[in-house]
Parts: sequence; C-alpha cells; structure tokens
Amino acid sequence: MIQVSPHLPLTALARDGQTYQGELIAISEVSARVEWYKKDLSLKPTDIQSILIGSDSNPSIVFKIESSMDGLLSFDKDSQPEIRDFLHGLRKSQHLDICANHDVEHSSRRNGFEDVELPVLALPETAWADIDTSVSFLGRIFSAPILITGMTGGVAQGTIINERLAEAATAHNIPMGVGSQRMALENEAHADIFRVKRKYPKLFLIGNIGIGQLRSKDYLDFCQRAVDMISADALAIHVNVLQELIQIEGDRDFRGIIDKIGHVTTKINLPVIVKEVGVGLDVSTAKRLAEVGVSCFDVGGSGGTSWALIEGLRSIDPIIRRRGEVFRNWGIPTAKAVRDLRQALPKSSIIATGGVRDGLTVLKALHLGANMAGIGLPLMRAAIEGADQSSKLLGAIIEEIKIAKMCSGL
Repeated sequence: MIQVSPHLPLTALARDGQTYQGELIAISEVSARVEWYKKDLSLKPTDIQSILIGSDSNPSIVFKIESSMDGLLSFDKDSQPEIRDFLHGLRKSQHLDICANHDVEHSSRRNGFEDVELPVLALPETAWADIDTSVSFLGRIFSAPILITGMTGGVAQGTIINERLAEAATAHNIPMGVGSQRMALENEAHADIFRVKRKYPKLFLIGNIGIGQLRSKDYLDFCQRAVDMISADALAIHVNVLQELIQIEGDRDFRGIIDKIGHVTTKINLPVIVKEVGVGLDVSTAKRLAEVGVSCFDVGGSGGTSWALIEGLRSIDPIIRRRGEVFRNWGIPTAKAVRDLRQALPKSSIIATGGVRDGLTVLKALHLGANMAGIGLPLMRAAIEGADQSSKLLGAIIEEIKIAKMCSGL
C-alpha cells in the first residue's frame, strides 16, 4: 500500500443510509486503509457500500466497496478504472510534495564533477559582452546550454509549475521537458497540464513517456499521441528501472524495450531522447540503443535526485522504505557517465543531468563532452516558490556559465 500523507478526509456510506467519517491513510489498487473518527465503531464486512474521498479543497471521488474489515476496505471491481486514475494523481502529487519538502538527493551530493578541473586563465583579454553561451542542439540555436528536465506529472499543481517553467525557458531561450504524460494519455482530462505551448508557442518542448508504456501493443500510437498532445518538438523516453522496482505499483518486465525504442525512432518524425533518471546511462545500454537508431542521450547520472529514495518515502511498508535508502546512492556518477558515453559514442548528442546545480558545473559537463546540461529539482522548487523564481535562478546560472567561460578561456 501507498501511504497517504497528509491523510485525506473520507465519508463512508453504509447500506442502511448512515454515514461514517474518517481518514484515508493508505491505498492500493484493490483496497484502502481507513482510520475512523469514531474509535468504537463496529461494522460488519458488508455494511459499507461506498466511500467519498476528499474535501472542499480536494476534489471528491466516489469508490464502491465490496467488503470491509477492521478499517481495511476492499474495492468493488467496477471502481478499478477510477482507482487507477486516482492513484496516478496521488503518486504525482506525492512526488511533488516529497521533492519540495524532503532531502531527496544523493546523500553526499557527489556526482563526479567535484573532481573535474577546468583550465584557469588569470588574465583573459576579452570583454564580458563577448562571452557567448549559445549552443546548437537538436537543430535549433539556444541561448544557453541548459535544458529544464521534466519532473512534474499529471496533477493540478503541475499546471502552475509547468507554466512557470515554460515562461522561464521562453524568456531565456532554452528547451524544456515535461514530466511523464502517462496520466494524460490514459485520461484526456489531464492533458491541459502539459499544454504550455498554447501560452508559449515559441518554446522548444520535449514530450515524455516511460519505458513501461512501451510494453503496450499500441506503444507507437501512445508515443505519437504524446507528441501531438503538446505539439512537442522532441520526445523523451525515460528509463527508470530502479525506480520501478522499488515502486510498489511499478513495472517488473522490460523485455524487448530496446527494439521498441528503435521502432519509435523510425516512426516518430522528431528527435527521440533516451533519458535515465538518476542511475546513469551505461555504455553497453547506450551502444545497444545507438544500434537501433537513438542518437541523443540524457545520462541522468547519480549525484542528484534519487527516485529510489523518493519511492521508498512514499510507502508505509518498512521494507520498501529500507530499499529506497539502500539504493539511494546507486548508479554511475554523472561526470563519469558523460565522459564514458562521449568516448564510446563520439557523434551522439549528450545531456548531462544529475546533480547539476550551478553554471560552473554546466561548463564542466560541456568540457567533458556534453552538449547540454539538464537541471530539474532546483528549478522545480523555484517554480513552487514563486512566479518569477525559476527565471531568476536560470539567469543566475547563465551568469555563472559566463564567469566560468571567461576565467577558463573555454
């Protein structure tokens, strides 16, 4: 079961017409754990007919109940589609809350760049105005080698965050990725969360689906719909095996995924990016992906946000919480992943994501062979803080890139 924190208010409707108040404390696709406000409440297994979850500030949803016992409610099979949709939204809301309010990064923050030294030029005979941070990437010229990586998925708060990030990306002329579009692809009602190009049409926007969605027989249609939904300029396919294995509702079968990614590259008339999400992309996997047509990789290295830890924090099961902590620092440091992939695939485009937090690190990533540096968590947190905070942070990072370029001669 997934813990619900904060607990959600709940009203249960009994078959005799009575109602009972309580809180939803945990939920899965088949059952929910409830804490009743009335402590001495005695109910028979068939007394509860349905439950309504939510309050005035949280949209209500009704699930039919098959049976109940000591605060454990088993859902009726007719409610399964609504439950899955609710769980998708709950998962994304929890991801945002945990990322915003908890320490979710590599415990040492080491991503390998701390060992990278840039050349030092004591007296550069140039002017600040002549320092150029522009780059060419995926057929377009951007003003800085920064990509806002996708983190926010299908929740209401995601609309505000995505719009603020899109505004910042447009203002600084850099590309932006959205979080997983799975929820919106399964329920069109959530699509507007991602449609930021309606307001910022010049934005270079990258769609996002997971390898789990490639297991569907309709995966090509799934990918095309993701692109069409947001008028995407590129499509990212995120690789998150460790996260899936720790996530209680995650996928466990990844057979045939590489060949399917190859099919996507031939059918989608846009650049396809394969991105890891914090474990790092190894050379062997990258080479196999290159053989099926992938030419752009986001290394998603270790050192930044740990999705293993985040999934552990979501669970009420102490074993799963332990797993999240055990694998918190698992993976290839970002700097090593960039260096290794550049050596193995000299003609590929490489994005350095994973613990990149400042302009100096961005330039170090480019020095190792990256074409762009991806930044996610700090910009997402800035977007939560205020309307213009992401843009201010981006401006500061770009200034740091210029300082590093001037003082290194790069």
